[in-house]
Amino acid sequence: MAVTLLDLALLELRGVTLVYGAAGAGKTTFTAWWVRRYGKVFWVSAFEDEATFRANMAKLGYEFGDRLVFWEAPLGEAEAFFNALVDAVAKERPEALVVDSVTAFLPQSGVDLLQNLVYRVVRKMGVDVFLTAEAHVAEQLTYLADNVIELKYEVYPYGSFRELVVRKVRGGPAGYTTPFIIVEGEGFVPLAPPAGGARPTALETGTCIDKLVGGVYKGAATAVVGPVGSGKTTIMLMAAKALMDRGKRVAYVDVGGGGSLVAEKYGVETIDVELNVTHLVHTLRRLAGVGYDAVFIRGLDAFGSAFGRDAFVQALRYATRVSRMGPAVVASLRRLYGMDILFDVVIRVGEDFVESVRSPIGRHRISKAECKL
Repeated sequence: MAVTLLDLALLELRGVTLVYGAAGAGKTTFTAWWVRRYGKVFWVSAFEDEATFRANMAKLGYEFGDRLVFWEAPLGEAEAFFNALVDAVAKERPEALVVDSVTAFLPQSGVDLLQNLVYRVVRKMGVDVFLTAEAHVAEQLTYLADNVIELKYEVYPYGSFRELVVRKVRGGPAGYTTPFIIVEGEGFVPLAPPAGGARPTALETGTCIDKLVGGVYKGAATAVVGPVGSGKTTIMLMAAKALMDRGKRVAYVDVGGGGSLVAEKYGVETIDVELNVTHLVHTLRRLAGVGYDAVFIRGLDAFGSAFGRDAFVQALRYATRVSRMGPAVVASLRRLYGMDILFDVVIRVGEDFVESVRSPIGRHRISKAECKL
């Protein structure tokens, strides 16, 4: 089940929360993003000193100031350290305690000492506790936690993929998932649609797209499908130019950079993107974040040609998900590869015709001449 921003806003992580995942998944970043909502936070780090931690947080846009008490944990006598930690928490009276990461303590302390810490801090003091851990030790710790958040992280030749999975929430629903990215200056950024899921809004272009499907739709994804040389790019660029002339903010994203010369002819803002899913999603999310009305994308097929179907599907998932965040997303494709379910609107370009295959205004077919092709 996909997460919306409302789901994340309403999510309550009270008591003990375990945040686990592979190295580099974003456990520290997610936890910092979450605990910013607390008035005072006690942060215990097993691998960073305070200056490094605060500098890294500042790069993400997280400034805790004097709301954060920081302890650098010595990996020595665990029982003595935990006793001192409980005393310090009792003195500082924070609203949240973070231990980042408990993986470092397990060889010395075992689970029993952690359980004792949790009982003394959470049950007796009413402080929410956040434990980060590597994936390989998570199974030992899940029974301690009221809430369990998994952060998946995979790296491929075509880019990386991060996903948040809400495995368990005490007294609430679980099973939510959402892709996310980590952005300098912003930190943890879920690729989730706005709360309430606003109804798609049609933007008339003054081109044949209006006659076929009613325009391009903010908050929805459109595919323009046809073979090489069929006119897909021309249809998109004419619509993009028309929207610009109507005062809309429009971008043409060119994957691989092979279509920029054609775009320049129409005077459309062109953004060249590497053949890398991570670069693509960061670009699309930035455009959505600064309020672009429509984003036209050329070259997504190249992911499949270069890296296979999985890469192509991942690129499509990201592109269509960004459409739910606000802008109209229009992508040209040679084929749908069975992934038409990801698109709200589908236009097919044939040898001498253009037709709407999926459209909110019904199916229509017109000649290419009517599209000025």
